[in-house]
Amino acid sequence: MKDPIEQYLSSHAEPEAADPQLLQASALAAKSTYARCLVVPAFDEAEDFLSCLLRNISDRQDLLVIVVVNAPKNEGQTGYTPEPTQRTLRLLQALLTPNAKHTRDCGRLIIDRVSFKRQIPHKQGVGLARKIASDVALALYHRGRISSPWIYQTDADACLPQDYFTTPMPKRGCAIFPHRHISDDDEVNAAARLYDLHMSYFVAALRKYGSTYAHPSLGSTLSIHAKDYASVRGYPKRSAGEDFHILNKLSKVTPLTLLPSPSIDVQARTSTRVPFGTGPALSRIIENLRQQPDGSGYLSYNYKSFALLAKGLAELDAACQNPPRIEFSLAVGEILNELGLQKVLPRLSDTNFPPTQRQRIANEWFDALKTLRFLHLAKRFNPDKSLLETLRFEARELLLVIE
Repeated sequence: MKDPIEQYLSSHAEPEAADPQLLQASALAAKSTYARCLVVPAFDEAEDFLSCLLRNISDRQDLLVIVVVNAPKNEGQTGYTPEPTQRTLRLLQALLTPNAKHTRDCGRLIIDRVSFKRQIPHKQGVGLARKIASDVALALYHRGRISSPWIYQTDADACLPQDYFTTPMPKRGCAIFPHRHISDDDEVNAAARLYDLHMSYFVAALRKYGSTYAHPSLGSTLSIHAKDYASVRGYPKRSAGEDFHILNKLSKVTPLTLLPSPSIDVQARTSTRVPFGTGPALSRIIENLRQQPDGSGYLSYNYKSFALLAKGLAELDAACQNPPRIEFSLAVGEILNELGLQKVLPRLSDTNFPPTQRQRIANEWFDALKTLRFLHLAKRFNPDKSLLETLRFEARELLLVIE
């Protein structure tokens, strides 16, 4: 059987991963090999972001940082302005300038996807940028230029903790570091605390009610084993949500490990650069806090929706047993049918296969994306409620700290 990394690099990797000039760039000349590799997409970032990103990392001599400096093509998308691309071009020049104000004591490989005719299709956005960087890292690992099989992933707005690279890693899969959003702006910081609390609530409630997809999805907190990265064919080329979707793929084939520490600090920034995610969410929360400063007006998932999810999971499990019990309660059945249950139900209840195999089919069908869609559809039965009130009165068992 062909090695999965070789197969990926030959059939699915981006062209940069096979570019001999890029792989022999001057950033690699100082050392024949590096112990570890960090990949970073950068669009419209501060010219000194590398110094901020690595300021707590004392030993950088064996670190190679791959930065994909990128910008979206002007393809007539709504709201396009040239200024962010112009700033990103200046960032590229700063990173390529020997005496620039950024970290110089680590290996650096700078990939240009911002110059004219090199820009990224706007619908492929940060997903393609991450894929390019990770594909190059994979190629260098395969060539023996990077010794660690772990491809560390982060963003230009993060600040890595001192023991980030020395934290013990699992044998395989994907490791997810804890994080917190921070800001020097009091208004943004208050919004960030609510947003992080919302995400912690989401993960804790999923875990409480039996979902196998109870994990956060933030691109700046991941480290992916090279073989597992290759096995899921890398990052999806998306302008947002690429971290969620690669984790969804990884979770079906390899363990996801939620590390207890250390925590990564991520700058909380309002943004309209992506259609959804942290930046747009913070903007909405700030507007909400201006109306209700105590935070009680910020709505999140109704806690009853997670109980409904648990009921759905139990009813799907029953359909996979011998004999199959095809009985779905009214609300669960309505939601699952909208998610396409009827297409997969014959496979779930086919007694020619053992229950364990059918349960695996059910779990892979009802994945992280369908779990999220289930919770959104459940809002018709259980409307969103105040997050703070939910945590104080209904979900106290989750033991989340409310500041």
